[in-house]
Amino acid sequence: MTKKLTASQEAFARGVASGLSQAEAYRRAYPRSKGWKPEAVHRAGAKMAALANVSARVKELQGQAAVVAVLDKAKVLREVAMLAHSDIAGIIGEGGRVLLPNELDPATRAAVKSFKIDEYGKIEYQFWDKRASLDMTMKHLGLYELDNKQKTDPLADLLGTLKGNVIGPA
Repeated sequence: MTKKLTASQEAFARGVASGLSQAEAYRRAYPRSKGWKPEAVHRAGAKMAALANVSARVKELQGQAAVVAVLDKAKVLREVAMLAHSDIAGIIGEGGRVLLPNELDPATRAAVKSFKIDEYGKIEYQFWDKRASLDMTMKHLGLYELDNKQKTDPLADLLGTLKGNVIGPA
C-alpha cells in the first residue's frame, strides 16, 4: 500500500503529469523554493520524483490523461459517416407527426444540433451542417485528391502544344 501524499507532493505530481519539468513542478508545489539556486531546485525536484509514492502517482495521473486524450478513430469516423448519411425525414413519424427528440432513431438524433419546444408543444429542430460532414468524409477518403488529378496544368498543356517549335532568343 502506498503512503498518502502530502498536498505539496500531490501538487508536484500533478505538475509533472501535466508536462512541467520536475524543477518547475517543484517550484510551484513548494513556493519557498522560488528563491533557491536553480541547481538546488533541480536536485529537490529529482529527489521528489524519485520517491516511490510520488512516481506512482505521476504514472497514475499520466495514465488517466492518456485515456482521456485518446480518441477512437473508428468511432469518430462512424459519427461523421452517420451524419453524412443522415436523413432529416427521420423527424417525421406516422401520420406526419413531428417526433420528439427521445423518439428519434440514433442516426437522426446524431444529425440534430439543437431543438426547441415552445409553450404550444411545437418542436423546432436545427441540424448539423451535413455539407461539412460530407467534406470531412471526402477528405478522409481522398476523393478530392482523385478529383484534383483530373484537372490539367495550363502551363504543361501550353508547353505540350508547342512540341519543340519554339525558337530561342537570337
